[in-house]
Amino acid sequence: MSGGQGSLTRAKALGGVLFSLFAATTEAAAQAPPPPEAPSTPPAEAPPREAAPSASGEAPSEIVVTGTRTPESVQRATVRTDVVTRKEAERRGATNVAEALEGQLGVQVNPGAYGALGNPSAIQIQGFDRDRVLVLEDGERVIGDVGGAIDLSSLPLTDVARVEVVAGPMSALYGASAIGGVVNVISAPPALLGLSGRVRLEGRLRPGFLLQGSSAYRGDDTWAGADVTVEDRAGVPFEGNEPALLAPARKQRAIGLRAGTAIGSRINLRARARWLNDVSEGTEVQRIPGLGDYVLDLPSVSNRVALHLAEDIDLRGGSNLRLTVGRQWIFQENRKDRRDSPLDEVRDREGTMQSMEAIATIVDGKTRTWVIGARAEMEELTQRITKTETDGTSLSTHETEEVPLTRLGVAALYSQFSWKPFDELTIMPGIRGEMHLRYGGVIAPRLSIAYRPTSRLSLRLAGGRGFRAPSAKELGFLFDHSFYGYRVIGNPDLSPEASWGVTGDVSLKITDEVSFRAGGFVTWIDDLIDFALDPSSSFGGIDTYSYSNVAKARTSGVDARVTLRPFDWLSAELGYAYLWTRDDTNERPLSGRPPHTVMAALRADLPADFELVARFRAVTSTFVDEDLRSPGFNSLDLRLARGLWSGAQAYIGMRNALAARREPGRMGDQRPFDGRAVYLGLIAELPSEEP
Repeated sequence: MSGGQGSLTRAKALGGVLFSLFAATTEAAAQAPPPPEAPSTPPAEAPPREAAPSASGEAPSEIVVTGTRTPESVQRATVRTDVVTRKEAERRGATNVAEALEGQLGVQVNPGAYGALGNPSAIQIQGFDRDRVLVLEDGERVIGDVGGAIDLSSLPLTDVARVEVVAGPMSALYGASAIGGVVNVISAPPALLGLSGRVRLEGRLRPGFLLQGSSAYRGDDTWAGADVTVEDRAGVPFEGNEPALLAPARKQRAIGLRAGTAIGSRINLRARARWLNDVSEGTEVQRIPGLGDYVLDLPSVSNRVALHLAEDIDLRGGSNLRLTVGRQWIFQENRKDRRDSPLDEVRDREGTMQSMEAIATIVDGKTRTWVIGARAEMEELTQRITKTETDGTSLSTHETEEVPLTRLGVAALYSQFSWKPFDELTIMPGIRGEMHLRYGGVIAPRLSIAYRPTSRLSLRLAGGRGFRAPSAKELGFLFDHSFYGYRVIGNPDLSPEASWGVTGDVSLKITDEVSFRAGGFVTWIDDLIDFALDPSSSFGGIDTYSYSNVAKARTSGVDARVTLRPFDWLSAELGYAYLWTRDDTNERPLSGRPPHTVMAALRADLPADFELVARFRAVTSTFVDEDLRSPGFNSLDLRLARGLWSGAQAYIGMRNALAARREPGRMGDQRPFDGRAVYLGLIAELPSEEP
């Protein structure tokens, strides 16, 4: 959809429709007889509650919020939502969100697939990745991408209660980028009254160290908490005497502050502040014919600061209103220092985002619930490069704006209606309209249906539109490599990418010990943004490439999972996922999407308070380019833990025990680069949150 007069007219019409819808809903809520009074606990304030153990042995969080923006039981959720709690993530040997999700069926988290971007741990869902998957923290979009990819390894688990993953187009609720799905990293208030604390200490080989600590106080009406993360990891060297690194050395620091208070019986306030610092030290070798080899040091520094304030107002009768404001700052510096040479370059990137949102949940009788929201967001980005170059006789240093100051503003209205004509059936239509400063309006509808004929069987079907707004880089980029015969420029006339997708799944509890779940999806996407040669701007032997809406693609897939709990002390899980992708423009598969994935998990509670966890994953070979495939690989993660006292546990583990690893120098090899890693650690809580 373009930004012309037609878009503006449609956006105005949409605004009128949604305004009328809001007014009608508010009037209906006011006139409807009040239902029995029920406590209204805002989703973000609700501490996670435990349900029956999952296949991995972990009792999943009973309440999820991401799929519908309303609290629902994970077993009865209208939209399928996968949950990984912090405890389950730690059983997987994870220290950050990327490691927590990399073994999850139906998603791929493999930094080896993004070597050209510096190996960020980006996530793929339903064959879509980078800025086609929306990453949130407590419902707020995370900024600071690397080439469109949010690095999930930069998000520590220190203050995380759970991670929720919803697959499929979710733009009707969350707007741009939610084509493949949504990842929501959720924190929670302290569960216990009084003082509490938690610490995790861990050492690793390849050499590394981890400290995650948090403390909190919770009173009757007020709570506050603080957390800190310190993590160091050595780089992964090439084999032999090669000075280059497969993966850079990395140092991460994070400090978080959170607080909440109740004002009377109907208002809750919550605040969160966070600083994340990420420093990496990479090294590569550049071979220039006729001149020899040059060693390049690639230091990188990233600082992100995030502030988030929320107010929840109980409107009684189960209805509530949430008001939020947020602001984020990102500062990134990437250097390319040639050893024994003054020819260096520094790339600086600065960005901010501020947002305001209001979400009303209106309970209209016993069978109808409305969610009506409005959001305004403004993002600014600028990027500069400073180069020291030579003309053969002298040195010169000059600064260029690669991305001039670009402002991306958006205002949105959205509505969702949940109707239960009878207890077994839920029908949930929704729609979102957005007005963007750059290209006008976009409309994204969605319909979800859930049918539960018995307590053991659940069927869900959802379909909707997704879209992705062009980034500031795609709109205003200037990357001048005329010396090498080309340059890349942005395109201010880009349209948003648009998709239509359908997802469905069935869950069956065969017996109390055996359950089965299977699902499938299909997605069509148009106006994919990619590089294209711009002949009108190519001259003097220099080719100019520009971003353009040039491609169409399709993805589809199925997954199935069986969970077993034959004994109280033993649980197991076996799953398979198949992914088919097609780049219709170039008539080939999408690059870097593994078609087959098999996973298995086992958890056993052993005598003497030991706990054994094993997770296996097999990934088949992957199309990279014509006549080029990345080899498949198998990975095995093991962890043995023993309780020391209530709330304390010592553990030893091994990630990637089969040592699956990229072959240095092999073109297109997207296997993991970390290799085998052994770790030893301690987790202690005071007082224990265990029952």
